[in-house]
Amino acid sequence: MRQALAAMAGLLLVTGCAGLPETTRTAVIHEVKMGDKMAPADLTVRVGDEIRFVNQRMLPVRIEIPGLNSEMLSCERNFSNFIGQIREVAVLSAHQTANLCFSKGAVISFIARMTSAGPGGMAIESGTIRVVGPAQ
Repeated sequence: MRQALAAMAGLLLVTGCAGLPETTRTAVIHEVKMGDKMAPADLTVRVGDEIRFVNQRMLPVRIEIPGLNSEMLSCERNFSNFIGQIREVAVLSAHQTANLCFSKGAVISFIARMTSAGPGGMAIESGTIRVVGPAQ
């Protein structure tokens, strides 16, 4: 029974990791920093560029990207579950990062929910990532 469960877990792990295409990074990294405010809130990147969300706060940040799926990505970190399935949400602890690379042009809207000690307990900011054609 244990061997069958171990085999099934291994198969799920391999299958989950097979969902993303081969990485095609351009070596250009764009950081979206979560501090007192989110900056920049809007950015334009090229296909294959890496977008790195950086939590510079002492409290957690939740990044939500509705509609995010593996078909639009060429790389990711912290936007997938333990078997490699892409999630629309990344929760970043203090000083943690999450990364995405897009494989095709798109306009992506996202929301950052930043835990706050202020009134309401949550600062909510929105942003847009415009992904344009491949680098020349």
